Formats: sequence, C-alpha cells, structure tokens
Amino acid sequence: MTINRIIKINPEALIANGYDRAIKGIGNRNGKPVLLYSSDKCIQQLMEDNDWTDEEAFEWFTYNTESAYMGENTPIFEWDPEE
Repeated sequence: MTINRIIKINPEALIANGYDRAIKGIGNRNGKPVLLYSSDKCIQQLMEDNDWTDEEAFEWFTYNTESAYMGENTPIFEWDPEE
C-alpha cells in the first residue's frame, strides 16, 4: 500500500485524511517524497461521502484541501488531464 511505502521513505510525509481512495502514488516536493493525490478523485470521493453536488465538492476541495500548505511534507494534488 502506498501509505505504508511513503511512511518508510519519508516518515514525516503528511496524509490527507479522508482521501485514501484518491491516492495516485508518490510525488516529489522540493526533493522530498510526498503522497500524490488525484484532485478529480478527491472531488468524486467528497461527492460520494457527503452527498454533495460537483460544484459543492469542487468549492470545498479547492478552498479547504488543495490550497492548504503545511510545509515541505504536504501532499501534492494533481488534476487529471481532460479527456
């Protein structure tokens, strides 16, 4: 599992609680390995878990999660390419 792997590589890496289904893998923030999440899957997870519309989930995610910076061990949120 990716969370166990990141803990072994970087024990100080932060985990975005509630977004386990949105983990894509491990990314790199200024030379430090951190968790990499799919922004689109985070929004989908918020919609499913809270019975929110796409707009509600997008607004909450971009304000409360994506824009939160908690230092060099903060996870990376990546938007999936448009299909």
